[in-house]
Amino acid sequence: MATIVEHEMKLHVSPSIDERVIDHFAEKQRGNAKPEPDHEHLALSSALKTAREEAHALVDLTNAIYADASQAPAAAAIQVATAAQKTGERVAARLVAANAKVDATIASLEKTTFAPEGASQLDPEIRAALKIMTPSERSKVFADALAANDTSILGPVLRAPGLLTGMTSTELDSLRHRFRQKQFPVEMRRLERLKKMRAASDVAGGAFVKLVKEAADSKFANGAIAARAKREAVLAAHQQQEA
Repeated sequence: MATIVEHEMKLHVSPSIDERVIDHFAEKQRGNAKPEPDHEHLALSSALKTAREEAHALVDLTNAIYADASQAPAAAAIQVATAAQKTGERVAARLVAANAKVDATIASLEKTTFAPEGASQLDPEIRAALKIMTPSERSKVFADALAANDTSILGPVLRAPGLLTGMTSTELDSLRHRFRQKQFPVEMRRLERLKKMRAASDVAGGAFVKLVKEAADSKFANGAIAARAKREAVLAAHQQQEA
């Protein structure tokens, strides 16, 4: 029994499986350490809290099972593997739902801030005029338009495919970034926070999956499960012959 625990079942909960890895990205008011309400953040934080609690519970259960000398090692390995699989399914459902909620909001914010609304019949002419300018000339036009909040100049470029603008992708990305920061400062700060939370969630999810696999897919557990399946198949065949 000790051999299994020492060589295969040394489970550890990664520090990344913790709601605090995303909570510090939440918006806070000055002098207020408590995060501002954000449904996407709360959903993700709750899912990671569940993951953290379930991860520690799985480790505790594993240690308790393997410390019980009253049952055979094979039975203990199967019990741990079964518990790990069920834990993984519960947590995965929570994380997938929370991640989907965040992804939908990120996509919505990206779409909302992508370009000014309201296409005009003059859009092709404005793009044509900008296209024949040098990069420095365009830069001056765009700087003036941004300063004046003139979306009639910015919109035709930001709404169109890059091929129609005569601008490099770097030039276009820079203009879009400046437009977003100017027109949607609140939305862009939130978008940045959510992207960081989502990245941290992926790291936590990966660490949780690794923990579950270490518990459920140990060589000893796999061997025990395969042996049980073979035994049950032989028993079923024998019972059919008797019938």
